[in-house]
Amino acid sequence: MMGKHGVVLNFTCMEMRDGEQPENANCSPEGLVRQVKVAAKTAGADLAGENALERYDAGAYAQVLSTSRSDSGNSLSAFTYLRMNKRLFEENNWRNLVGFVKSMSEGGRNRLSESDLGRTDLYVGFIKEKSVTKIKEAALV
Repeated sequence: MMGKHGVVLNFTCMEMRDGEQPENANCSPEGLVRQVKVAAKTAGADLAGENALERYDAGAYAQVLSTSRSDSGNSLSAFTYLRMNKRLFEENNWRNLVGFVKSMSEGGRNRLSESDLGRTDLYVGFIKEKSVTKIKEAALV
C-alpha cells in the first residue's frame, strides 16, 4: 500500500551505532535501521532518514553515510539534518558537516577529508538577487 501511494517513510537514528549504546539499554539502533530498510523495500516505499541526536563528529556522519547507501537497492532517498544550531557553525563542526554534505552529494562513496586545506565551496550567506532565476509556475486544477 505504501509504495502504491508513493509514501516515503522517514526514519530516525541513522547516526547511531550499537557500540555507542549503554549495555543496560539492550538495544541495536543499527539492527533497527536494517529492519526498517528491509520493511520499506518490501512495502515498495522509499526510505528517508534523519539523525536523532545532536552530534557533529565525523563518526556520526560516517555512520549516516554507511546507512544511507546500499547495493541492494534500498538506500536512503533523502536525509534530513536535525538539530542545527550555532554549535554547528563552530570551526571543526562546520568542517565535518561540509565533508559530510560533499560525500552525500557524491552518493556517499567518498571518504570524508580530514582537513579543509582547499577551502570548501559551501557557503552560508545571502543569495544575491541577480543570481536568482525566477521561474513562472502554473498548476492545472
